[in-house]
Amino acid sequence: MKRKLLLSMALFSTFTFGTYSIAAQPAQSNASAVSKTTKDPYTTASLKSFKLATTNTKIYEKPSAKSSVIQKLKKGQGIAVLQESKKGWTKVSLYFGKGYVKTSDLDSLAPHKNTHYARNINKTYEYRTPFNKGSEFKETHKSTFQKVYADNRTVTNFWLHKAEPDNYGMMEYETTKGLFTGYKEDGIATLAIKYPIKKQQTWQGSDGQVMKVLGTNQTVKTKAGNFKHVVMVKNGKGKNYSYYAPNIGLIKEVANGKTITEISAFN
Repeated sequence: MKRKLLLSMALFSTFTFGTYSIAAQPAQSNASAVSKTTKDPYTTASLKSFKLATTNTKIYEKPSAKSSVIQKLKKGQGIAVLQESKKGWTKVSLYFGKGYVKTSDLDSLAPHKNTHYARNINKTYEYRTPFNKGSEFKETHKSTFQKVYADNRTVTNFWLHKAEPDNYGMMEYETTKGLFTGYKEDGIATLAIKYPIKKQQTWQGSDGQVMKVLGTNQTVKTKAGNFKHVVMVKNGKGKNYSYYAPNIGLIKEVANGKTITEISAFN
């Protein structure tokens, strides 16, 4: 599973839907429409394997401060946990492998229980990637939640996007602080949308850019229908936006004024 370089310039992916389309309704109706298609409740990724850095810290190759540093983890960033050690170290998932962080530098977060802006892990999602149109690559692809990646068991709890030209993975954790997302290949998740959601609120993005909520009651047209009560988030400078529908998740991304990903169906 290679990194999706074409999408790395964009915001954070997190959506898509399966085999048929529905017309999106207000928040309450969206949740009802989803529940009618499955016996499973609306469920997001478990936070048992997710920790938040409480300070700027480092990810080491081995459970020792004397070993090589693989990566730095900033305060407020999250990471997927493989195992918590009794000797003061936590094993984490990073770059299709593992690393170690001081347990004292990490903290657990409580799950968000109100209107969801993360995807339902009981669903299959389908994406449309307009930039593939007219090329040898398929314009749509499906995404399903994987608890463990069959080819590498250090890769856990992520959305596998079977896209072209390359598959890629996305983390998505919904907490009381907000929705954290990130490329599974990188292993680090950052705040994609801050909770509670308020118009004009800002926070710092993964590259230090300013993230800002521009609207909380937008109507967005997609191949899957018209979605109401959508939250619109601006990513840094320029025309870069993410759109989140209540009890659906991320439905559209725009980079440099052009749509790069859009929900087309779900099942």
